[in-house]
Amino acid sequence: MNEIEESIKRVEAIIPASLRKLQERIDRIIPPFVQQLNYKSQGLNKAFEPFLNNLNTTMVKIAKSAERWQIARKEDVTVMAENGWYPNWFTFVYFPEEKPTSVDEMMINHLNEHWEEITEKILELCPNRKHILENAFELHKEGNYIASISLFLSQADGICCEVLKSFLFTGNTTEERLKELIEKGEIEATMFTDVFLEPFKLKNHYNAGMLKSSLKAKNKAPNRNGILHGYRKHLDYGTEINSLKSFSLLSFIVYTTKDLING
Repeated sequence: MNEIEESIKRVEAIIPASLRKLQERIDRIIPPFVQQLNYKSQGLNKAFEPFLNNLNTTMVKIAKSAERWQIARKEDVTVMAENGWYPNWFTFVYFPEEKPTSVDEMMINHLNEHWEEITEKILELCPNRKHILENAFELHKEGNYIASISLFLSQADGICCEVLKSFLFTGNTTEERLKELIEKGEIEATMFTDVFLEPFKLKNHYNAGMLKSSLKAKNKAPNRNGILHGYRKHLDYGTEINSLKSFSLLSFIVYTTKDLING
């Protein structure tokens, strides 16, 4: 007998008989109990099988609904961008009592109704630009759209570069930069980010060449190059709708770069 066996014998010798009997009873009870538990568990699995199957079916339906929502929202932002509008924090939860007859009507009403909430979010996320942004918001409220538009466009460009290290209107490298950040895992690729980053992939009227910008394009969105360079064919941009469109672009850039990406 080795030393380990001798030690076990000595320990067993000092354990009271009552405890040894209790241990023997436990040893007899536990295996059947475990077997019974496994049996009941199998019974429960069978009992819950219809529920689990229904749950699985429900999850598949939810996943398909989410996919449809994503596709629909991508289509929405495409239509919006084609008309010079961009979404923000509150766009897809805006449900007016009366159905708007156009994208323009919907976005004008939406931005006016949520003006305070949107401007608060912008100032909260861009404290270093507060003095400029507050000035721009005030100019718009005063009806000085010639001045507000220039500030909205320039600040949108600057904020984009601040986060993505790429100007929004120069070089058109923002899409490539976003792809790099997603591949590196610095941007979490979710259903929502996929929808809201979609406009970066689209051509827009804001950065169209000022010499090539047609009257139809000008009616879609103010031409940033023509406005900031004072080109003679872009002197009629100072309208309320153009200011709101430029504001929508600014709010979109702040939302995506400062909240979704850096949040």
